[in-house]
This record gives sequence, C-alpha cells and structure tokens, in this order.
Amino acid sequence: MEIFKVASQPINTALSTSNTHSQPQTREVEQTQIQPNIVENQTEQNNEDLVKKLNEATEKLNRQMEALDTNIRFAYNDKINFLYVNVMEMKTGEIIRKIPSEQVMKLSEYFREAVGVLFDKES
Repeated sequence: MEIFKVASQPINTALSTSNTHSQPQTREVEQTQIQPNIVENQTEQNNEDLVKKLNEATEKLNRQMEALDTNIRFAYNDKINFLYVNVMEMKTGEIIRKIPSEQVMKLSEYFREAVGVLFDKES
C-alpha cells in the first residue's frame, strides 16, 4: 500500500520524503522552435529534385536503348511516382507491352487519390 501512496504524491513531495538531505536535481525545459514551412519547402524541393533526376535517368536509359538498337523505352509517371517500361514494335512504334500495365498504373493512381481524400493530404 505504501507504493500507491508514494505514486499518488507529486514528484517533489515523494523525493523530499525519501531524500531529506539532498535537493532534487532539476533543469529548465529546453524549447525548440520548429518552423514547419521550412520543412515542407525542403520536402517539396527534394521531391522536385528527385523527379528531375528520374526524368534525366529515363532519358539516359532511352538513349542507351536506342544505341543498342532495342525496342524498349523507359518513362516516368509523375502522378504515381512510378517508372514504367514500354516494349514497342520497332517498325510501327506500336506499344506491344507496358510494364506495369496501364490498368495497374490507373489503379495505383486511384488508390493514391483515395488515400489523399481519406487522410486529407497528398501522398
């Protein structure tokens, strides 16, 4: 029962009853000033840099695929932040296969929008 008495007392009182000879050691509460706009701006800037780098990488991959005389082309979908591959017919330019498929990309885009609506933010 003494444990519950001590636990229910304020901390200073509990310390003073157990240690009558020494002062409890305390320090001031440290405060930080977080500026959320700076964090958001840095995140947006990082996302823009990432998109720019991804676009550059896809262009470089496509140049390499052309040099190898292949019928594979890379692209980036910025709505879902997804890299995809097109396998094309060399003579006609018709897309034979898209990896991931168009349906999967549309479904992913739909779910991203649904998450944004549910949680009131963009994902």
